[in-house]
Amino acid sequence: MPCVFVAMLGMTTHSENLMRVQQELWYLINDEDVKQVLEAMIEKMKEVGDSSEPIKQWREEARAYILTDNEYKERYLVSAPKYDENYWVAAYILYTNIENFKDLFDRLDNINSELSELEDEIEELQHEQEDLEDRIEDLRYELESLLEQDEDDKEDDEEWEEDDEDEEDEDEEEDEEIADLRYQIEQLEEELEDVKERYEEASDRFCDLEYDKKHLLWEIMERAEQLVAS
Repeated sequence: MPCVFVAMLGMTTHSENLMRVQQELWYLINDEDVKQVLEAMIEKMKEVGDSSEPIKQWREEARAYILTDNEYKERYLVSAPKYDENYWVAAYILYTNIENFKDLFDRLDNINSELSELEDEIEELQHEQEDLEDRIEDLRYELESLLEQDEDDKEDDEEWEEDDEDEEDEDEEEDEEIADLRYQIEQLEEELEDVKERYEEASDRFCDLEYDKKHLLWEIMERAEQLVAS
């Protein structure tokens, strides 16, 4: 293979690697959970200072991957949000030592995945609960109207004291309709109670996971700060 093609291939590979690392660092900086870790690392970097040889080396290496405003705009066709250089340095430190955090970030991914599923489930149960409450309210209104009508019919019967067979049939039909409405309401109320229980369980689980996530992030921050201070 001619030397010029070898050189071009090397340049392409280097460019691809550069872009890949830049993209990974950008994802880390823009992840809301990871950003908390980066900010804790930045505070520790300020405490330690650039007199630390490892930090000086990391900073020098990280500068090669920091996107300029023009580079970001050309690549993503939008203006880049401004981030202090320290965010890029902290992200680079984390990226190059990611194996030391793999167990923690795997747990974080699992928690976030379950939180997302629970969020969807809670929203669905909330809609289901609202729908059941509306249906019960409509049936209760219908039942109340029928009961009032039934009461009026009884008063008319007492007033006229007539024994009409057709009216008796109508009364029986009304009684059946009332019984059916009461049964429907009872069934829906049982269904509503079940939905409320599931909603409560999902909400409790969501709160527990949020608590676990908060403590896990503290654990990641602590390990990251130790890395910076080492």
